[in-house]
Amino acid sequence: MTIAGQIEALIQRLEGVAICDDCITDRLNLSVRSQANVVTRGLGGAGGYAREKQPCGLCSSVKVSTSHHR
Repeated sequence: MTIAGQIEALIQRLEGVAICDDCITDRLNLSVRSQANVVTRGLGGAGGYAREKQPCGLCSSVKVSTSHHR
């Protein structure tokens, strides 16, 4: 599975809980945060994805995070 596919699957598994790029990077053991950022910026506003400043459901930091709502 591609990195983009792994990121989308992780966000969808969280069922609406927002996740920041730092936590995506940690959870998927990506080498750099920018790998997550490129994908999440592309997802924001498309196909049920939202990208906005909000608390991350994993680390609780308020920063730009991505969520998916069906």
